[in-house]
Amino acid sequence: MKNKWIIAGVSALLCAAGAAARSYNPMKWIKKGPSPTATEQLAAHSEEDKKLTLQLQALLPPRTTLKSACSAFKDLEGCVAALHVSHNLQIKFNCLKWDLTAVKPGGDVKSCEAPFREKAMNLSKAIRVLKPDADARNEAKNAEKRAREDIKDASS
Repeated sequence: MKNKWIIAGVSALLCAAGAAARSYNPMKWIKKGPSPTATEQLAAHSEEDKKLTLQLQALLPPRTTLKSACSAFKDLEGCVAALHVSHNLQIKFNCLKWDLTAVKPGGDVKSCEAPFREKAMNLSKAIRVLKPDADARNEAKNAEKRAREDIKDASS
């Protein structure tokens, strides 16, 4: 009797593993909803949006709101980090945004090259492409750290 329960439990476990893209990692069996995009994060927290917009006003391109600047980004931290990198290294934000999201932004992108194979890059690689003489790894690390601090400050 005990063996039947063990066999049934193991077979149920294996069926679940087969259904979850053939992964044997139990964490992959739990379905997660899609994480909110940067625009959705800003829309959900209007007070945070206002504070963050005021903090980042100097980094935003002219006549651009934070919501429109972050429109194609998957997360708010990535958008804020891109704003910091753009400002610190004097890189056009639209070019950097295009490389990071692989979505062609509106506005002036005539001087920008399309991302390689039209795929999104990580921040460090995008910096390396747009500003080869910069220390891409450190710049990306510092911008991401600063972005986390800015978001934390705006949410408190």
